[in-house]
Amino acid sequence: MSLQTEDTLNAADGVIRELALHRSLLKQYKSAVDSSAIVSKADAQGVITYVNDEFCRISGYSREELIGSTHATVRHEDSPPELFREMWQTILRREIWKGVIKNRSKDGHTYYVDSVIVPMLDPQGKITEFMSIRSDITDLIEKDGLIARQQTDPMTGLPNREKLLHDLETEVEHSLLLINIRDFSVINEYCGYEVGDKVLKQFADSLSAMLDDEMTLYSLAGDEFVITTPCFTDSAAFNEFCALMSKKICDTQLKVEAQEFSPQVVIGGGSGRNAYIEADIALRSAQDKGLPYEIYDQDSQLKKRIETNIRWVGSVREAIDNDRIEVYAQPIIDAKTGCITKYECLMRLKEDDGTVYTPYFFLEPAKRAHLYHGLTQIMIEKAFRFFATREEDFTINLTVRDILSEETVDMILHNAAKYDLAERLILEIVESEGIDNYEQVSRSIARAKEIGCRIAVDDFGTGYSNFEYLLKLDIDCIKVDGSLIKHLDTDPNTRLLAETIVNFGQRLGVDTIAEFVHDEKVKQAAIDIGFDYLQGYLLGEPIPLNQIDIFHNLPG
Repeated sequence: MSLQTEDTLNAADGVIRELALHRSLLKQYKSAVDSSAIVSKADAQGVITYVNDEFCRISGYSREELIGSTHATVRHEDSPPELFREMWQTILRREIWKGVIKNRSKDGHTYYVDSVIVPMLDPQGKITEFMSIRSDITDLIEKDGLIARQQTDPMTGLPNREKLLHDLETEVEHSLLLINIRDFSVINEYCGYEVGDKVLKQFADSLSAMLDDEMTLYSLAGDEFVITTPCFTDSAAFNEFCALMSKKICDTQLKVEAQEFSPQVVIGGGSGRNAYIEADIALRSAQDKGLPYEIYDQDSQLKKRIETNIRWVGSVREAIDNDRIEVYAQPIIDAKTGCITKYECLMRLKEDDGTVYTPYFFLEPAKRAHLYHGLTQIMIEKAFRFFATREEDFTINLTVRDILSEETVDMILHNAAKYDLAERLILEIVESEGIDNYEQVSRSIARAKEIGCRIAVDDFGTGYSNFEYLLKLDIDCIKVDGSLIKHLDTDPNTRLLAETIVNFGQRLGVDTIAEFVHDEKVKQAAIDIGFDYLQGYLLGEPIPLNQIDIFHNLPG
């Protein structure tokens, strides 16, 4: 063998080995693709010429059933024809097509595949076949579908609260309208829940029609909806938008089962990172005030009120922690003798700088922050401990909430027994709050009177006051509100009402106290009418408990 021939053979042997290596690699590549992907091939007309095991497994068809057919065999009937037209246009241009296809297996279940279809070309650039490589994404699609269902209100088809909160987590700031249908429960109660649901659906549809492409409508629980818009930077423009939406909605006429409905709504508006919270605050404020809408903006009175409430809640917490909740006392004078016979205990909050505030400033925020019970407890403990060493009677103001709280009543009665004060203790019910549950209030009053406490009605003549109130409860004393007393000497109608209350009290054997006695003329008028006791700044201002010894008996 010549040297040239040997070199040629060696070269041929190298080519063979290289081809074998390439074939081995191709076989491994094919095995890797076949084991991890759903693979098929089709000729230039789309007839299937090859499917791998994964294709057979997920489709449920055998090779024999698939080869010679088209991919329409596994196509789901819901798949849009436009998808396949676009796919064929792409691959016939010799371009690779990518997309998600919804298929149906032989046994009828749905599956989704993320597909890549590659046109295979001969050396002249002619399409000889198509190779399709797919991955099963059914779990992902179903998970996305589950999430979509969880974030959709089933009745209206609108995104729900969960979707709203998810959307508000984005970096984009929104302005937000929270819309509540007034008295919607009336529709459910008098027309039925089925009609109510249809009204909500129509309302949602009509609301959707009012929005432009930049706005999104959400359906929250029951009768509440939310509209998000691009963020308003000008509060006047936002206010104008709320007014416009309020008018449009209130002009809407809905008709369900021959019944017509004109929805009346309340709207709260908020903007920025805390838009939903601010809108909720504004909505509740508008409801309390009877307004059609209100927005929460940087310069609004609502924002200032909220900030004030937050400040007062902080002050109350600090005062409780640092023992700066104090008890003041104001003397109550016997109208006949001019002697101090009892004191009314009043709560005060002292700031670090020594400034003293009445409950007018902090009591309502304290109630909303669930601090009220703690204040009541401090008040009772300090007042009881102080008067345990004295002889005068004393009164404690209690709201209806206190009387209805078994915990508070138990605390009062326990301390009354502990300090042996029951017979000198008068519990004043702040009448202006009104009483709905007479039965429960009566039970609490009976428990207190059983151990010797007396019961007074405070601020009588205002709010919900009526004489039936006195008849239903076993009252020992009526305190007539200052709004009546301060004009006793100048207003004949006020004087007549005060005389009526005093006469009624005398017939029942109930003591009467005139509050707000601020000058000598009012004092004399109260005495002439027949009040048993007098109270007011003329006779003594509220001062700290440890200073009440400066009071002296006043002349009659």
